[in-house]
Amino acid sequence: MAVPRIAITAGEPAGIGPDIVLLAAQRDWDAELVVIADPGLLQRRAQALQVPVELQTWTADTPPQVHRAGILKIHPVSLAVPTIAGTLDPANAAYVIETLRQAVQGCLCDTFQAMVTGPVQKSVINDAGIPFIGHTEFLAHETGTTQVVMMLATQELRVALATTHLALKDVPGAITSELLHQTLGILHRDLQSKFGIAAPRIAVLGLNPHAGEGG
Repeated sequence: MAVPRIAITAGEPAGIGPDIVLLAAQRDWDAELVVIADPGLLQRRAQALQVPVELQTWTADTPPQVHRAGILKIHPVSLAVPTIAGTLDPANAAYVIETLRQAVQGCLCDTFQAMVTGPVQKSVINDAGIPFIGHTEFLAHETGTTQVVMMLATQELRVALATTHLALKDVPGAITSELLHQTLGILHRDLQSKFGIAAPRIAVLGLNPHAGEGG
């Protein structure tokens, strides 16, 4: 596909996610951006921020076009109840999960080539009775993936984590030789295939500050 199509979930509707989406829409991008969110939410937040934006309903059958500043393609998902910026409401937790689910399903069927997620508030999702540990575990469940690696990336440095969202007291017991071999294998392959690094240099940081002293 000449123009990649990127799904964006706006995250917690009372949080900063909608603001970030609207500000990102103010510049050109070499991809088509499709935000999965409530149109009324974005329109109200745009008015509050005094950010000019034209929302256009997106359909999967239209050829992708690069994003132009001030125009935002939107795949509508409705809030359960109106939201106030800064005021969390568990009633909208299912809405947050649904936006994530639609983005993942779109990626799995190649409607989208990537997805970007706005920040969510895990506690308010849990307050609604929905078990949610984090984006990483949600993506693993939706894609049927047993072993995932979370990586933080900049242009100069990439940091992959051996564990994801665990209580600190559970981390030492979770780190095993088998887990490290699996994580390093996934990291090495993806640095080659997805980042174009022919010979990745990977250093392992120990949990224990004395980990390098004789093992």
